Amino acid sequence: MQPSVDFKDRLILVVDDDEHTRNLLRDLCESAGFRVATADDGVEATEKITAHKPDLVLLDLMMPRRDGFAVLRWVREDARYAELPVIILTAIGEMDGKIRGMELGADDYVTKPFKLIELQTRINSALTVREYRRRLMDAEEELSQFRALDPVTGAGTYSQLKASLDGELARSRRYGRPAACLMLGFDDYQALRYELGRDASDQYLARAAQGINGCLRGADRLFRVDTDEFVILLPETDLSGARVVAERLSSVLKTISADGPNGKVGVVARFGGAVFPHERVRTTEDLLREANQSFRGLQQKAGALIFEA
Repeated sequence: MQPSVDFKDRLILVVDDDEHTRNLLRDLCESAGFRVATADDGVEATEKITAHKPDLVLLDLMMPRRDGFAVLRWVREDARYAELPVIILTAIGEMDGKIRGMELGADDYVTKPFKLIELQTRINSALTVREYRRRLMDAEEELSQFRALDPVTGAGTYSQLKASLDGELARSRRYGRPAACLMLGFDDYQALRYELGRDASDQYLARAAQGINGCLRGADRLFRVDTDEFVILLPETDLSGARVVAERLSSVLKTISADGPNGKVGVVARFGGAVFPHERVRTTEDLLREANQSFRGLQQKAGALIFEA
Protein backbone atom coordinates (compact mmCIF):
# COMPACT_ATOMS: atom_id res chain seq x y z
CA MET A 1 0.00 0.00 0.00
CA GLN A 2 1.44 3.35 -1.02
CA PRO A 3 1.67 6.12 1.60
CA SER A 4 -0.70 9.03 0.98
CA VAL A 5 2.08 11.41 -0.05
CA ASP A 6 2.38 13.43 -3.23
CA PHE A 7 5.99 13.28 -4.35
CA LYS A 8 5.60 16.15 -6.81
CA ASP A 9 7.71 19.22 -6.05
CA ARG A 10 10.28 17.07 -4.25
CA LEU A 11 13.81 18.25 -5.03
CA ILE A 12 16.04 15.93 -7.02
CA LEU A 13 19.76 16.57 -7.44
CA VAL A 14 21.10 15.36 -10.79
CA VAL A 15 24.87 14.74 -10.73
CA ASP A 16 26.64 14.00 -14.02
CA ASP A 17 29.68 15.47 -15.75
CA ASP A 18 28.03 15.17 -19.17
CA GLU A 19 25.95 18.27 -19.95
CA HIS A 20 23.66 16.44 -22.40
CA THR A 21 22.87 13.77 -19.77
CA ARG A 22 22.24 16.40 -17.09
CA ASN A 23 19.85 18.29 -19.34
CA LEU A 24 18.04 15.10 -20.36
CA LEU A 25 17.58 13.99 -16.76
CA ARG A 26 16.48 17.45 -15.72
CA ASP A 27 13.86 17.53 -18.45
CA LEU A 28 12.61 14.03 -17.62
CA CYS A 29 12.36 14.79 -13.90
CA GLU A 30 10.68 18.15 -14.42
CA SER A 31 8.15 16.57 -16.78
CA ALA A 32 7.31 14.16 -13.94
CA GLY A 33 6.62 17.07 -11.59
CA PHE A 34 9.86 17.20 -9.63
CA ARG A 35 12.02 20.21 -8.91
CA VAL A 36 15.62 19.76 -10.09
CA ALA A 37 19.08 20.99 -9.15
CA THR A 38 22.21 19.91 -11.01
CA ALA A 39 25.91 19.36 -10.34
CA ASP A 40 28.62 18.51 -12.88
CA ASP A 41 31.05 16.66 -10.58
CA GLY A 42 31.34 15.08 -7.15
CA VAL A 43 32.75 18.15 -5.42
CA GLU A 44 29.83 20.30 -6.54
CA ALA A 45 27.47 17.46 -5.62
CA THR A 46 28.53 17.50 -1.94
CA GLU A 47 28.21 21.28 -1.91
CA LYS A 48 24.69 21.11 -3.39
CA ILE A 49 23.62 18.35 -0.98
CA THR A 50 24.79 20.45 1.97
CA ALA A 51 23.23 23.65 0.68
CA HIS A 52 19.91 22.40 -0.74
CA LYS A 53 19.21 19.16 1.17
CA PRO A 54 17.58 17.37 -1.78
CA ASP A 55 14.99 14.63 -1.36
CA LEU A 56 16.84 12.28 -3.74
CA VAL A 57 20.10 12.18 -5.72
CA LEU A 58 20.61 10.77 -9.21
CA LEU A 59 24.35 10.09 -9.17
CA ASP A 60 26.71 9.28 -12.01
CA LEU A 61 29.66 7.11 -10.96
CA MET A 62 32.45 8.19 -13.31
CA MET A 63 33.22 11.90 -12.83
CA PRO A 64 36.31 14.12 -12.45
CA ARG A 65 37.64 15.57 -9.17
CA ARG A 66 35.44 13.32 -7.01
CA ASP A 67 33.70 10.29 -8.45
CA GLY A 68 30.26 8.99 -7.57
CA PHE A 69 31.62 6.26 -5.30
CA ALA A 70 33.33 8.87 -3.10
CA VAL A 71 30.15 10.96 -3.00
CA LEU A 72 28.06 7.93 -2.06
CA ARG A 73 30.50 6.95 0.69
CA TRP A 74 30.42 10.52 2.05
CA VAL A 75 26.62 10.55 2.06
CA ARG A 76 26.32 7.27 3.93
CA GLU A 77 28.96 8.20 6.51
CA ASP A 78 27.35 11.54 7.35
CA ALA A 79 24.53 11.15 9.89
CA ARG A 80 22.69 14.11 8.36
CA TYR A 81 22.26 12.34 5.01
CA ALA A 82 22.37 8.66 5.97
CA GLU A 83 18.73 8.21 4.89
CA LEU A 84 19.02 10.28 1.69
CA PRO A 85 17.90 8.13 -1.28
CA VAL A 86 20.62 7.77 -3.92
CA ILE A 87 20.03 6.21 -7.34
CA ILE A 88 23.21 5.56 -9.29
CA LEU A 89 23.42 6.05 -13.05
CA THR A 90 25.12 3.25 -14.96
CA ALA A 91 25.69 2.20 -18.55
CA ILE A 92 24.60 -1.16 -19.93
CA GLY A 93 27.08 -3.83 -18.82
CA GLU A 94 28.54 -1.88 -15.88
CA MET A 95 27.87 -4.68 -13.42
CA ASP A 96 30.96 -3.95 -11.29
CA GLY A 97 29.80 -0.38 -10.78
CA LYS A 98 26.31 -1.53 -9.80
CA ILE A 99 27.65 -4.03 -7.29
CA ARG A 100 30.09 -1.57 -5.73
CA GLY A 101 27.40 1.10 -5.62
CA MET A 102 25.01 -1.23 -3.80
CA GLU A 103 27.77 -2.19 -1.35
CA LEU A 104 28.25 1.50 -0.56
CA GLY A 105 24.54 1.93 0.12
CA ALA A 106 22.91 2.99 -3.15
CA ASP A 107 19.13 2.56 -3.08
CA ASP A 108 18.76 1.62 -6.76
CA TYR A 109 20.24 2.14 -10.20
CA VAL A 110 19.04 3.39 -13.58
CA THR A 111 20.66 2.23 -16.79
CA LYS A 112 21.50 4.59 -19.64
CA PRO A 113 19.81 5.37 -22.01
CA PHE A 114 17.00 6.56 -19.76
CA LYS A 115 13.30 5.93 -20.17
CA LEU A 116 10.84 8.26 -18.49
CA ILE A 117 8.56 5.54 -17.10
CA GLU A 118 11.47 3.53 -15.65
CA LEU A 119 13.11 6.63 -14.21
CA GLN A 120 9.90 7.87 -12.59
CA THR A 121 9.10 4.40 -11.22
CA ARG A 122 12.50 4.02 -9.57
CA ILE A 123 12.42 7.55 -8.16
CA ASN A 124 8.94 7.04 -6.70
CA SER A 125 9.97 3.67 -5.31
CA ALA A 126 13.03 5.12 -3.54
CA LEU A 127 11.00 8.02 -2.14
CA THR A 128 8.28 5.62 -0.98
CA VAL A 129 10.78 3.44 0.87
CA ARG A 130 12.24 6.55 2.50
CA GLU A 131 8.74 7.69 3.53
CA TYR A 132 7.89 4.30 5.02
CA ARG A 133 11.21 4.26 6.87
CA ARG A 134 10.64 7.77 8.24
CA ARG A 135 7.13 6.90 9.40
CA LEU A 136 8.34 3.68 10.99
CA MET A 137 11.11 5.51 12.85
CA ASP A 138 8.63 8.16 14.03
CA ALA A 139 6.24 5.45 15.23
CA GLU A 140 9.01 3.56 17.02
CA GLU A 141 10.24 6.75 18.67
CA GLU A 142 6.73 7.62 19.81
CA LEU A 143 6.21 4.10 21.15
CA SER A 144 9.54 4.16 22.96
CA GLN A 145 8.54 7.44 24.60
CA PHE A 146 5.40 5.81 25.99
CA ARG A 147 7.44 2.88 27.28
CA ALA A 148 10.08 5.18 28.72
CA LEU A 149 7.90 7.12 31.14
CA ASP A 150 8.01 6.47 34.85
CA PRO A 151 4.36 6.58 36.00
CA VAL A 152 5.10 8.64 39.13
CA THR A 153 7.50 11.28 37.83
CA GLY A 154 7.21 11.15 34.05
CA ALA A 155 10.98 10.65 33.84
CA GLY A 156 12.69 8.16 31.57
CA THR A 157 13.14 4.69 32.98
CA TYR A 158 16.26 2.65 33.69
CA SER A 159 15.67 0.51 30.60
CA GLN A 160 15.99 3.61 28.39
CA LEU A 161 19.01 5.08 30.15
CA LYS A 162 21.80 3.01 28.60
CA ALA A 163 20.53 3.43 25.04
CA SER A 164 20.37 7.20 25.52
CA LEU A 165 23.85 7.32 27.04
CA ASP A 166 25.28 5.08 24.30
CA GLY A 167 23.86 7.38 21.64
CA GLU A 168 25.13 10.54 23.32
CA LEU A 169 28.63 9.17 23.89
CA ALA A 170 28.81 8.05 20.26
CA ARG A 171 27.90 11.59 19.19
CA SER A 172 30.43 13.06 21.62
CA ARG A 173 33.20 10.84 20.21
CA ARG A 174 32.33 11.78 16.66
CA TYR A 175 32.27 15.54 17.17
CA GLY A 176 34.78 15.83 20.02
CA ARG A 177 32.28 17.37 22.41
CA PRO A 178 31.82 16.66 26.15
CA ALA A 179 28.84 15.01 27.82
CA ALA A 180 28.07 14.93 31.52
CA CYS A 181 26.00 12.67 33.73
CA LEU A 182 24.54 13.76 37.07
CA MET A 183 23.17 11.45 39.74
CA LEU A 184 20.61 12.83 42.18
CA GLY A 185 19.23 11.25 45.34
CA PHE A 186 17.82 12.08 48.75
CA ASP A 187 19.37 11.36 52.13
CA ASP A 188 17.66 8.62 54.17
CA TYR A 189 14.78 8.40 51.73
CA GLN A 190 13.35 5.29 53.37
CA ALA A 191 12.87 7.18 56.64
CA LEU A 192 11.42 10.10 54.70
CA ARG A 193 9.00 7.80 52.91
CA TYR A 194 7.94 6.26 56.21
CA GLU A 195 7.31 9.71 57.71
CA LEU A 196 5.45 11.08 54.69
CA GLY A 197 3.62 7.97 53.62
CA ARG A 198 3.69 6.45 50.15
CA ASP A 199 1.26 8.82 48.44
CA ALA A 200 2.82 11.97 49.86
CA SER A 201 6.37 10.83 49.00
CA ASP A 202 5.29 10.01 45.44
CA GLN A 203 3.70 13.45 45.19
CA TYR A 204 6.93 15.03 46.40
CA LEU A 205 8.98 13.12 43.81
CA ALA A 206 6.54 14.14 41.07
CA ARG A 207 6.87 17.81 42.05
CA ALA A 208 10.66 17.45 42.31
CA ALA A 209 10.86 15.92 38.82
CA GLN A 210 8.68 18.70 37.44
CA GLY A 211 10.96 21.30 38.99
CA ILE A 212 14.07 19.55 37.65
CA ASN A 213 12.68 19.34 34.12
CA GLY A 214 11.83 23.03 34.28
CA CYS A 215 15.54 23.80 34.72
CA LEU A 216 16.86 21.55 31.98
CA ARG A 217 17.52 22.32 28.33
CA GLY A 218 15.61 20.62 25.56
CA ALA A 219 18.43 18.14 24.89
CA ASP A 220 18.87 17.20 28.55
CA ARG A 221 16.97 14.21 29.90
CA LEU A 222 15.92 12.95 33.32
CA PHE A 223 15.76 9.22 34.19
CA ARG A 224 14.47 7.54 37.34
CA VAL A 225 16.75 4.60 38.07
CA ASP A 226 15.63 3.64 41.58
CA THR A 227 12.99 4.56 44.15
CA ASP A 228 14.81 7.76 45.14
CA GLU A 229 17.61 8.05 42.57
CA PHE A 230 17.71 9.87 39.26
CA VAL A 231 20.22 10.26 36.44
CA ILE A 232 20.37 13.43 34.37
CA LEU A 233 22.03 13.30 30.95
CA LEU A 234 23.63 16.61 29.97
CA PRO A 235 24.90 16.72 26.36
CA GLU A 236 27.49 19.35 25.41
CA THR A 237 28.35 19.85 29.10
CA ASP A 238 31.71 19.66 30.87
CA LEU A 239 32.27 19.09 34.59
CA SER A 240 32.09 22.77 35.54
CA GLY A 241 28.86 23.06 33.56
CA ALA A 242 27.47 20.03 35.39
CA ARG A 243 28.25 21.70 38.71
CA VAL A 244 26.32 24.80 37.62
CA VAL A 245 23.35 22.60 36.74
CA ALA A 246 23.58 20.79 40.10
CA GLU A 247 23.61 24.10 41.98
CA ARG A 248 20.63 25.36 39.99
CA LEU A 249 18.68 22.16 40.60
CA SER A 250 19.53 22.29 44.31
CA SER A 251 18.11 25.80 44.55
CA VAL A 252 14.91 24.67 42.88
CA LEU A 253 14.54 21.58 45.09
CA LYS A 254 14.81 23.77 48.21
CA THR A 255 11.61 25.52 47.12
CA ILE A 256 9.66 22.26 46.78
CA SER A 257 8.09 21.14 50.05
CA ALA A 258 7.55 17.61 51.31
CA ASP A 259 4.28 17.68 53.23
CA GLY A 260 3.73 15.02 55.89
CA PRO A 261 0.88 14.47 58.33
CA ASN A 262 2.72 16.55 60.94
CA GLY A 263 3.73 19.37 58.61
CA LYS A 264 6.61 20.04 56.27
CA VAL A 265 9.56 17.65 56.29
CA GLY A 266 13.12 18.68 55.45
CA VAL A 267 14.67 16.90 52.46
CA VAL A 268 18.38 16.84 51.66
CA ALA A 269 19.34 16.25 48.01
CA ARG A 270 22.77 15.03 47.01
CA PHE A 271 24.39 15.15 43.58
CA GLY A 272 27.28 13.28 42.03
CA GLY A 273 28.55 13.44 38.49
CA ALA A 274 31.11 12.52 35.89
CA VAL A 275 32.06 13.70 32.44
CA PHE A 276 33.09 12.21 29.11
CA PRO A 277 35.77 12.25 27.82
CA HIS A 278 38.04 11.55 30.77
CA GLU A 279 40.94 9.17 31.38
CA ARG A 280 38.68 6.92 33.48
CA VAL A 281 35.60 7.34 31.30
CA ARG A 282 35.63 5.60 27.95
CA THR A 283 32.27 3.83 27.92
CA THR A 284 28.72 4.31 29.14
CA GLU A 285 29.42 1.93 32.02
CA ASP A 286 32.48 3.97 33.03
CA LEU A 287 30.45 7.18 33.05
CA LEU A 288 27.70 5.71 35.22
CA ARG A 289 30.21 4.08 37.58
CA GLU A 290 32.15 7.32 38.09
CA ALA A 291 28.95 9.31 38.63
CA ASN A 292 27.65 6.72 41.08
CA GLN A 293 30.91 6.63 43.05
CA SER A 294 31.01 10.40 43.35
CA PHE A 295 27.33 10.41 44.35
CA ARG A 296 28.03 7.94 47.15
CA GLY A 297 31.12 9.82 48.30
CA LEU A 298 33.51 7.10 47.13
CA GLN A 299 35.22 9.09 44.38
CA GLN A 300 37.02 12.32 45.21
CA LYS A 301 39.35 12.40 42.20
CA ALA A 302 39.40 14.89 39.35
CA GLY A 303 36.80 14.06 36.76
CA ALA A 304 34.04 13.53 39.34
CA LEU A 305 31.65 15.95 41.00
CA ILE A 306 30.22 15.85 44.52
CA PHE A 307 27.64 18.39 45.60
CA GLU A 308 25.21 18.34 48.51
CA ALA A 309 22.45 20.76 49.34
